Amino acid sequence: MTALSGFRLLLPPGWSRYRVDEDGRKQFFAKLSARMKQIGNPELDVKLRMLANAQWRRLEQTRTHSVYFPDREVEGLAHLPISLAVRQHVSPAGAAFADGLGGLTRAAIETFDTAIGPIQRWQAETIGSDDTAGITTRAVGYGFALPGADGRRGLVFLASIPYPDDADPVLVEGATELVDSIMETFRWR
Repeated sequence: MTALSGFRLLLPPGWSRYRVDEDGRKQFFAKLSARMKQIGNPELDVKLRMLANAQWRRLEQTRTHSVYFPDREVEGLAHLPISLAVRQHVSPAGAAFADGLGGLTRAAIETFDTAIGPIQRWQAETIGSDDTAGITTRAVGYGFALPGADGRRGLVFLASIPYPDDADPVLVEGATELVDSIMETFRWR
C-alpha cells in the first residue's frame, strides 16, 4: 500500500491512529488485549477478538489506509464507540471524483462548498442482525477530491457509530456532530 500523506486532521484527546498494516494490527491488538485483561471477562475477550479480527480483515480487503478511534482514557471525557477510517478513492475513467462516490453508498450524497473546495457527505443506518442484533450502526461518509489532480482522485473517510436500538437520539446526534466537527478540521497540506 502506498503511503497516504498530504493531509492533516485534528482529533479529540484520547484518540489514536492505526495504520491498516501488520504493525498497526499488532499495536491495536496489544492495546485491546491489555484492555480486556483489565476487565477480566474471558468470554467477552474471545468474542471481541473475533469481531475485531473480522473487522480488520474487512479493512484490509477495502484497502483502508488508517483507522482512528478513541482508545485512551482521558479524565473527564466519556468516549463513544466511534471509528473513522480513511482510504484513497479513484473514480472510473471519465468520471469526476464526486460522481464516482455513488458506488460506495446507496444514500444520497450532499455536496458542501467550503474554503478548501467541495466536500461530499452521506449518511446511512444499518440495523444489526445475528451477533449484532439490537445494535444499529450509523455510517457517515466524507469525500475530499485531491486538488490539482486529474479530477478523479481523493480521499474517502467513513465514520462508524454503533449504538443500541434504544439509545437516546440526542447521544447519537451528538456522536454524529463530533464526527462532523473532526472532519471540519481536514486540510490538504
